Amino acid sequence: MKKTKTIIYGIGKYGKQYIDFCILYGVTELELVDSNPHLCGKEYRGFKICSPDELIWENYRLVVIAVGDKDRQDIYNRLTEIYNVSKRRIAYYNETVILSEKDIYNWGNMIFDGKAREIVAVKEMIRQDSMNDLEKFFFKEKHLTMTKWMHYFEAYDRFFSRYRGKDITILEIGVFKGGSLQMWKNYFKNSNNKVKIYGIDINPDCKKLEEEDIQIFIGSQEDREFLQMVKSEIDTVDILIDDGGHTMNQQMVSFEELFDLVDDNGIYLCEDLHTSYMSKYGGELGGATFMEYTKGLIDSLHAQYSETDKLSRNKYSEKIKFITYCDSMVFIEKRSKITKSLELII
Repeated sequence: MKKTKTIIYGIGKYGKQYIDFCILYGVTELELVDSNPHLCGKEYRGFKICSPDELIWENYRLVVIAVGDKDRQDIYNRLTEIYNVSKRRIAYYNETVILSEKDIYNWGNMIFDGKAREIVAVKEMIRQDSMNDLEKFFFKEKHLTMTKWMHYFEAYDRFFSRYRGKDITILEIGVFKGGSLQMWKNYFKNSNNKVKIYGIDINPDCKKLEEEDIQIFIGSQEDREFLQMVKSEIDTVDILIDDGGHTMNQQMVSFEELFDLVDDNGIYLCEDLHTSYMSKYGGELGGATFMEYTKGLIDSLHAQYSETDKLSRNKYSEKIKFITYCDSMVFIEKRSKITKSLELII
């Protein structure tokens, strides 16, 4: 028997949202399941809600657990121990993608074997030989929770790989659950180099995520006094990553205060620039956004050629070597102070 249907286990808040997305993208080969006897026999969006005891589990190709963190492990255990469902056929809802026929997805350099109008467990569908080391850590290794856009890994590896194996200091704004700090440690650390990773987060609970080589400061990234205190505690950093609150003021204040903290051969990365186009973060096309702010840095990079007093040299003119944009990211690479470029004719 060909296994085509997917089971959605859990018809609460998360499950209903997930089912709605399935319907939106034309994925309708679904079976709904919930352990709550009050839901069994009822319908949601025209689908009957079944009891887990009603199903022949081996007939289904994928089981998606669509519940919150509190209950997911218990359901996983029941599936594997009571119903003998293979671990390879179980995925949490936030480890899956619902593929639409109308979209072409950006996976960076990863090769993905999936088809439209299907729910896929992403880590089972990406070819191992197409992953870089960051992607392998994200999908295959045990680590604390993190969330990433898939194409970010390609960009990280392109710009950061030259620091691997060297003594390095990193500062990341936005700790979340601590997973990305562990990822940087894994990516850069070997037996012969020193790696020091700092994090900044406004949530005091993040302090508990410290471990060897990882130190976390608690405070707001738009509090200039706090950022100046952080600068006083750290000498310089080779890489600074702003993955914090993503509001326009947060991004601008952080850059203005911490650009000088980055070593002359270092990189300042601000990610999730798409918030510059989203009103809830203070963004709008052509508004007072961090995207527009960085466009001003392009002018600063060319200030030496200006024929008007409206554009003059500043520290960014002297210290920025490259400004590189990709989807939702800007990498600003620094250099030692330069005030004039040279042109030769040979």
